[in-house]
Amino acid sequence: MKYINSLRNFISLSGLNHIPGPSGFNFIKLMLHFKRDSLGALESTEENYGEVVRYGWPINTVIIYRTDLIKQVLGDKNKIYVKGEQTDEMKVVMGEGLVTNNDRKSWLRSRIIVSKELGSKPIIGFSKTIKDLTDSTIQSWRDNSKVQLDFSIEMRNLTFAIAGKTLLGSDLSKEDAKIVDDAVLYTSKMAHDHMFELFPTPYWVPTKKNRLFHFHNGNLSRIVERLIENEKQSPPHETSSILQRLVHAKNPETGESLSDKELKDEVITLLIAGYETTSNTLSWVLGLLSKHKKIQNEIRREIEDSQTPIESIKFKTTHPKLYCAILEGMRLYTAIPMSSRRNLVEDNFDFYKIPKNTSVVIPVWNIHRSERFWPNALSFKPERFTGVDVNRLDYFLPFSKGERRCVGENFSLVEVAIIVSEIIKSYDLELATKELPKAVSHVSLKPLDGMPIKLTELPC
Repeated sequence: MKYINSLRNFISLSGLNHIPGPSGFNFIKLMLHFKRDSLGALESTEENYGEVVRYGWPINTVIIYRTDLIKQVLGDKNKIYVKGEQTDEMKVVMGEGLVTNNDRKSWLRSRIIVSKELGSKPIIGFSKTIKDLTDSTIQSWRDNSKVQLDFSIEMRNLTFAIAGKTLLGSDLSKEDAKIVDDAVLYTSKMAHDHMFELFPTPYWVPTKKNRLFHFHNGNLSRIVERLIENEKQSPPHETSSILQRLVHAKNPETGESLSDKELKDEVITLLIAGYETTSNTLSWVLGLLSKHKKIQNEIRREIEDSQTPIESIKFKTTHPKLYCAILEGMRLYTAIPMSSRRNLVEDNFDFYKIPKNTSVVIPVWNIHRSERFWPNALSFKPERFTGVDVNRLDYFLPFSKGERRCVGENFSLVEVAIIVSEIIKSYDLELATKELPKAVSHVSLKPLDGMPIKLTELPC
């Protein structure tokens, strides 16, 4: 995939030189910086070259740090932009799921079906499963003498258990769950690393890493395919998994169902885009609350005083402090720190001509931490979201914007809210280190050295 894109970029090599950006040794230096520390490289690029920056051949990329241009790409002119090279690299794992599919007709057909099965009614049905699995995890902490845990590991295990139950269903054995977890971790990480290689080794070359990649990818495909076949034999019911719902779902406008290939791609996409990003979001939100005890205590009182259980997106009105804290955590530590698009026809960013097939990178990490949009941008201030309609904020992009906005947004928010509320009802949390760990981009944004948190059990 990377070689096809590089060839396409070479053919359309015409004109990005009029845009500020690194050249020669500085280009190589920054590309190595991206491979080593993509977040730091994004910051360095903006600091040295401004709000619109080009990286020339072989990647032919423009990075835009302006929200009006981001709105142009994701909203006003979204029909001429498709998912970019960053997303193309994930196709080898996700196939043509909603995240990676650039064929608008088939993408729209799948989105209509998937969004219905991730709607408010299914979320309410799954909320009990999320709560029960969270309570089971909390009970395991009580049975353990440890008073300090790495929450990056704990949240990964919990969200994978939730994904296994809500997405794949109860037929997933412990052995298969371990195989799926290992496969998702290895394949998604390798595909992510390919994004920052100028000339990555093609997957068909029989290197040790590639052989291991195909081993894990094959295991993941076989297990999901088997689960699909099993679910076809069972009629849907109120407690159906998302997989079972999708197997029997039909487009309400056309009556079409998803093919087996589409089903597999969507399930793997939901797995990777779901529990990996949600687990890291939880690590950051709980880490922030562990550091800011006053805010933690305020949210705990709100939860204790509320008579309404969290089971749908309506929690943002019944638990506003919790909702704002989650949004602020997503602002400071957005799960996907950058995204990309590719233009199908020539476009213009003000007086800059953007040739066809240019990769346009949206640096969400920088936008979310810019003083231009967020006063005291690096401070944890959940109150900045009080009474704010985030749909109107062009500079808040945790789930992207436009018609390709994340289809699982509400499911993710409700899952995070239930887990956070159950944990802080049961425990007082205190960060075990002076500062939060360094953030690194690894498929989604994760804490480099884990998230060590001290637990003090609260009286019932």
